[in-house]
Amino acid sequence: MNYSVCIMAAGSGSRSKLNYNKVFYHITDQETVLDRCLSLFKEDNDCKQIIIVCAMDEVEQVQNLYKGENKIEVVTGGATRQDSVYNGVQKVKSPYVFIHDGARPYLKKEQLNSLKQTLEKEDACLLMVPSVDTSKIVVDGYVQETLTRSMVYNAQTPQCFKTELLRSCQEKAKLEGRIGTDDAQLVEWYSDVRVKMVLGDESNIKITHPKDLKKED
Repeated sequence: MNYSVCIMAAGSGSRSKLNYNKVFYHITDQETVLDRCLSLFKEDNDCKQIIIVCAMDEVEQVQNLYKGENKIEVVTGGATRQDSVYNGVQKVKSPYVFIHDGARPYLKKEQLNSLKQTLEKEDACLLMVPSVDTSKIVVDGYVQETLTRSMVYNAQTPQCFKTELLRSCQEKAKLEGRIGTDDAQLVEWYSDVRVKMVLGDESNIKITHPKDLKKED
């Protein structure tokens, strides 16, 4: 199967206590978070296009970093993550699109292959891991409901879709000015397509806090 991937790299380093975008943090002396994030897709022959979505003031920097790499294109992000994904998806040329966080450098080939296999039968899927905590719905500071833990999963990325399906849902959300918590929610809102859960891996963390910044040898 042929797919494009949009790498969302327009974040900042505020919560991670960095004074720069965390995707530029060096995991090793030679490799940044973004380098590691891109590597799996660069090696995958099914991935025909890598679209890096970044902040306007970092476009030139990212273009220079990956100059000459045929798969890679750089796109300016928007005011929100949803706007940034929209900008990236506008450039997609493949029948399927994967949306992946630039701050998730530890995606494994096993999970990537599982997503591709799932898309042979499904129009939408995403990586998820079972919640290890008890989750409760809280309204105005009071517990309203305790969820059945075996039914609660935490979403990761990549989140994967038929390109035209995601585009259609994005347009409807844009028309209504509605913001989802992730890309899969737009498909839940604006289509009858069921989003398939693909079992993820706990190591596929999104670098967010200082404790997530690990320097490898």
